[in-house]
This record gives sequence, C-alpha cells and structure tokens, in this order.
Amino acid sequence: MRKINVLARRLVLLFLPVVAATSLAVPANAEPGAPARWLAVAADGTASIADAGPAVAPLALTSYISNETANGIGVSRDDVAGNYQAILAGHRRTDDAPLNWSRAMSFYVGPGYCVDAWFYWNGAWRFGVSAPGAREYLVDQTIEGQSVARWALRNTRPLPC
Repeated sequence: MRKINVLARRLVLLFLPVVAATSLAVPANAEPGAPARWLAVAADGTASIADAGPAVAPLALTSYISNETANGIGVSRDDVAGNYQAILAGHRRTDDAPLNWSRAMSFYVGPGYCVDAWFYWNGAWRFGVSAPGAREYLVDQTIEGQSVARWALRNTRPLPC
C-alpha cells in the first residue's frame, strides 16, 4: 500500500507544475447578443474578469467574386492601385472561408493570361469582359436591382484573349 501512495504523490508532483503553468480564459456569460465578459485564471491562481464590450454584428455582404477556374487569382477588398491583397484559390468565393470578406473591390490577372468576368443581373449570369493580364480590374460595387454585386471569373487561358 505504501508503494502506491508514494507513486501517487510522485505523479501529482510531476503533473502539478504543468497544470499550474496553464492560464485559462473562458466566457463568463453565455447569453446570445450580450456583451462578452471573460474570466481569466492565471497560473498563480488569481482570477480577473474583462469586459470585451458590446457584441459586434458582422458587416452585410455587398459584393463578392467567385473564382470558377482551377487557378488562383489575385483579389482585393480595398483599392490597392494595380495590385491585389490575397490569392483566391480556384472554386472559392471572397465571402467564404478563408477570406470571409463582406465586399470585393477588384481582381488581378497575371502576366500572359486572360480570364472572362461575368456578373449576375436580373436572374441570370451575363458576360462582362475578357480581361487580359497583367493588370487589376475594378468590379462594380452595385448592380442595378441587385442587393449584392455578384462577379464570377471563368475560363482562365493564355493570351491572347
């Protein structure tokens, strides 16, 4: 019996520093829409509560670009003057993960390539332009009669367009 007690004490002493060195932060309230408050427990056992302020609603979706090609295409949500902020992987949209943008301002076609830009209007996709690279193309942020400006990039190919 004595061997088991000694072994148990050694295990406790072995794991105690690991537990004591771990800090913990958890939401202190779980009401939907309520301001977030966090309970933080430090390694020394002290606790504090932090107020994260009121809950923030996500921005409404105003425009997106859908990359319907197999190639990555440069995209921007801000005016970056001839460049791009991220690469949109093939078969992804700017409003989906990993970007999760509420708007898309432009797309960039690399040198030596061309892509067709389409927009959604009045219940159907309509051809917009064949866009040769290397340059940035701004997309309209509003399309008459549409709550969201939808853009699709299709048919990436080598130049000429």
